[in-house]
Amino acid sequence: MNNIDLEKAKTQQLSVVLAYLLWWFLGIFGMHRLYTKQKRWWIYILVGFIGLITTFILIGYLILIGLFILWVIDGFKLNNIVKDFNLNILEEFERSSEEIN
Repeated sequence: MNNIDLEKAKTQQLSVVLAYLLWWFLGIFGMHRLYTKQKRWWIYILVGFIGLITTFILIGYLILIGLFILWVIDGFKLNNIVKDFNLNILEEFERSSEEIN
């Protein structure tokens, strides 16, 4: 029974490769943040939309540059975010298996 629960916990873990693919191709929309279950993932969509709307008055370009910088920073932090999420899944499994015993 314990091995089955461990396999269930492992299936809840996130893939670093998939997180980086989402970051690279759909990161400007915040899909990597949605995948890693981070709060406020919708900020990417909101800021991007505001940036696109305001490009005609040139402020939008500054907003989009800021969004790009945030996207690059997320790229550097993404590996640790996924590792922490996966570690939390395993810690919850250990806590629940200790409670049963």
